[in-house]
Amino acid sequence: MKAADGQVKPEVYNTFTKSPCASMCMGTEFWRNKYAGLAAQAFNALGVDGIYMDQACSSLACFDPSHGHAIGGGTYWMGGFKTLASEIRQRCVPRGGPALAGEGCGENWLPYLDLMLSLQVSHERYAGPDGWETIPFFHAVYHGYGVFYGNYSSLTMPPYDELWPDKFAPQEPLKLLDRKFSRQFYLEQARAFVWGQQPTIANFRPSHLKDRAEELAYALRLARIHARARQYLLHGELLQPPTVDVPMAELEMSRLSIYAGQQGGLKEFRKTFSPVLAAAWRAPGGAVAVAVASISDQPLAPSLRLDTGAYRLPERGRIYRIDEGVRKQVGDWRGKIAMLKPDLAPLDACLFELQP
Repeated sequence: MKAADGQVKPEVYNTFTKSPCASMCMGTEFWRNKYAGLAAQAFNALGVDGIYMDQACSSLACFDPSHGHAIGGGTYWMGGFKTLASEIRQRCVPRGGPALAGEGCGENWLPYLDLMLSLQVSHERYAGPDGWETIPFFHAVYHGYGVFYGNYSSLTMPPYDELWPDKFAPQEPLKLLDRKFSRQFYLEQARAFVWGQQPTIANFRPSHLKDRAEELAYALRLARIHARARQYLLHGELLQPPTVDVPMAELEMSRLSIYAGQQGGLKEFRKTFSPVLAAAWRAPGGAVAVAVASISDQPLAPSLRLDTGAYRLPERGRIYRIDEGVRKQVGDWRGKIAMLKPDLAPLDACLFELQP
């Protein structure tokens, strides 16, 4: 990809070696053939199930006249990506083709990608206290058209590649983080759960099942509930969130790169959050449920207020709780407002299904 002055603009990702990389133009047949060939080799020869397409949700302006596309802006980038995705799937037809996963979220890529990387659930971990609050805006619009995954939620310091300079190597690779940051881990997992993302964890090691059993039990609990409630959390439509009445809590947070930029080390700060996260969902058949996750290590009794008219529900019905192993009736509602007052155990999670 060439800039307006005709020069390649290098991008440096490795903070140790400073080795430059260059973005490739999606409007060139050469690069599409190269990329599709690599993807087909990985799928057909190595047996992978999916291809992660880095920078897939990025569109750049290329000014190279020899590429045969419009100079600068235009539709050639998306047209080229559409052709690339089709070429990959055609070359991998014997097994139905791989799942194609992109980086970030972008509406133009929805027809061509199976998965979109959504790391904003870990905003504090990679951005620190920058004044922004993360909301599931893209999910609210497009959850029914794409599958979102990804999380920087980690229990360790970032990994270190043995090919990087020895002087920067940590004394203890993948050292466990202090337990005071555990609630940040819970927050990231809970956001992904209630916002309908695929369960994801970073830098997992089997030893964590013993060394950090409580944190892993929480992540696994959310994954099991997600698997039982896919009609909502995978295939559903994100609705207006319920009003949650519960005392706020202050959390210890870490600002810590998940990649190579470790020279700065771990930075700490505190931030105030609701200890109970909740989101409302409508399944394809019309049923409505509220996903709830507590990140507190203490029992809580929050009040959740739902406007049944906004959810297109009648003025009476039953409320069922869905957790890892059971669905049971826990109450009912009458009128235009449904009130949920669950007794949540420490680190509890569930769905409340509203049945007319």
